[in-house]
Amino acid sequence: MEYGDYKVSGEEDYAQIIDDMRNDRAQLVDIREIQEWEQARFECAIHVPLSDLSKGIGVDILKKIKATNKKIYLHCFSGSRVQMAKTILGQYGCQDFSIIPFSMMQMLEKGFKPKQ
Repeated sequence: MEYGDYKVSGEEDYAQIIDDMRNDRAQLVDIREIQEWEQARFECAIHVPLSDLSKGIGVDILKKIKATNKKIYLHCFSGSRVQMAKTILGQYGCQDFSIIPFSMMQMLEKGFKPKQ
């Protein structure tokens, strides 16, 4: 799916997303806040909170990931904060990423592994 200039991952994309992450071709970026991150997270994710992104903190991390030609997938708890992240990242010239608009529970159902 497309969402403006940003790709939105859909049902049919999950197998490819998981394969890309397992084979080091993609990076999952969790934009939830620290309290949420500490409670539950996916083992393949890195943490760049939305509150940091809104201040420009962490943008350089995403640019470094992109420079390695990895795909970047953004996620939050329910899918709504990724929409805000899309706008913020666009202000910093970051537009080549995908949004996972599904909840964490749906991601678990699709095969994403939680950090133990």
